Amino acid sequence: MSEAQPKILYIEDNHDNQRLVQRVLGARGYQLSIAEDGPAGLTLARESQPALILVDLGIPGLDGYETTTRLRSMAHLHGVPIVALTADDSPGSRERALVAGCDGFLSKPIDARQLPAQIAEFIGGRREQVATPHEETTLLRAYNQKLVERLEQQVRELSAANNELQELDRLKSQFLSSLSHELRTPLTALIGYLDLFDRGMLGELDPFQREAITVMRRSGELLATQLNNLLYFQELRGRPLNRQLVNPVEIVQALSSQMSQAAQDKLVSFEALVGEITPTMLDPAAFDQLVRVLLDNAIKFTPEGGHVRIVLHSDATRLIVRVEDSGPGIAAEHLNKIFLPFYYIEQPFQVNRPGAGLGLAIARHIAEAHGGQITVRSQPDQGCVFSVVLPRVG
Repeated sequence: MSEAQPKILYIEDNHDNQRLVQRVLGARGYQLSIAEDGPAGLTLARESQPALILVDLGIPGLDGYETTTRLRSMAHLHGVPIVALTADDSPGSRERALVAGCDGFLSKPIDARQLPAQIAEFIGGRREQVATPHEETTLLRAYNQKLVERLEQQVRELSAANNELQELDRLKSQFLSSLSHELRTPLTALIGYLDLFDRGMLGELDPFQREAITVMRRSGELLATQLNNLLYFQELRGRPLNRQLVNPVEIVQALSSQMSQAAQDKLVSFEALVGEITPTMLDPAAFDQLVRVLLDNAIKFTPEGGHVRIVLHSDATRLIVRVEDSGPGIAAEHLNKIFLPFYYIEQPFQVNRPGAGLGLAIARHIAEAHGGQITVRSQPDQGCVFSVVLPRVG
């Protein structure tokens, strides 16, 4: 059985140097892993056990000094030599590299004839040291100061970037809110007149016209729902709940009456099981929106011939809403993401299925704003069960 090749991790952003070292050390039986920056080098170091690490001190971003210090803190790399490669030949550069955690210092340009022997010496135990303890202490103090200054600069940059992102988010919310209002106003008029046509109040329609009006009305209502969700999502994060003493049974029954027709149109059976519940403190509009989102999703994603059921009950301290469907289910990798804004899962049986991916994000925000939570239990081809648990406040 042949002996395993010694592994070397080389952190270098210059491709010419990468190829040179790869060719020189590969010819001597070494196995090289190459990373082009500090973070990539740290990742490779965590995943492997190299016999030696070569670090270019001049790599951008997380430079070679900081990368070396981070490498030196990894327990599994204890005793692994870290050798600096640099074109910096200024006074003190060698000492700074050693203080940062390097065990050796090699200057560029790389000497291809000497490099294999130098690598073998470091793997064999060679270690370079700073001349005196006093010099090491002085250099270490200067190096720590440099790290602190760099950290302070990064904090300032992150704070400035965060402030800019917050301002951009505010402007985005303002734009979306304004756009939603501007679009919803004419859309309301369009849907109103389509409704009048559909009900025959503006004259008789032949079958082809009636079918066209029905399609237009359905599309308009769908667009209105998406605009309302977008507007509601923008407003929801910036306003407090308007809690009132309401009976959740009345809200759920009213929504069930509306949604049962939508389910019937899709040839999906619909069932509502509602128990006797005393009034509790809720934001009625928000609670209506939460239940509406769950029912709309269940009906939308359940294919023809399936079933949807809503169950509303309570105990001494909790109000519980459960919405079940026999749809395609959700794979495990999506379960932690479906409540994120704008996250959407494509389903094989759907054709041109519209959706902005805001409904479940709105539902989660409403549940958590009431001090409760929303969860989902699902597997592929076994439907979904969404459960909302809200604390009861009389």
